[in-house]
Amino acid sequence: MGAEGILGTDALQDRRVVLDFKRNRMEVGDTKALGGNSGYEIVVQARRKSGQLIMTQARIDGIRVDVVLDTGGGTSVGNRALQAALGRRGTPSQQVSLLSVTGQSVLADIGLARRLEIDAVHVTNLVIAFTDTPAFAALGLTRKPALFLGMREMRLFRRVAIDFQTRKLLFD
Repeated sequence: MGAEGILGTDALQDRRVVLDFKRNRMEVGDTKALGGNSGYEIVVQARRKSGQLIMTQARIDGIRVDVVLDTGGGTSVGNRALQAALGRRGTPSQQVSLLSVTGQSVLADIGLARRLEIDAVHVTNLVIAFTDTPAFAALGLTRKPALFLGMREMRLFRRVAIDFQTRKLLFD
């Protein structure tokens, strides 16, 4: 399948997932047992949709976008609505084939964005693979700009915590 295993969001709804890039570990557990909010500089409130946490207070190059942290993807993937909103910046310079952990392949256009802003989180020079995947449709994110933020960008932080119970995303 391309992965050691898959942990579905249904099993995480009352848990916190901590991606500790400094120690190269992932921890799943109770919020308090995993240190609470101590040490996190940025806390972003999200809304829940079909078990996923969606950050709605985000912008890519000034365009409002819904963002989902995609712990299963190395590459950030934007939908076609985001590509259209970015205009020439979303114009593909090349195409790539993305492979899911379940073995499905989809063709995507590669484009660039100068700046992603999520509250106080700022990521520059973002490479985005544009395609409409079934995951966008499942979350109702096909008509307005949306992005699955991949692990490559999350690794810019020491730690990222996804707290499903409190609907918060924390960045260190």
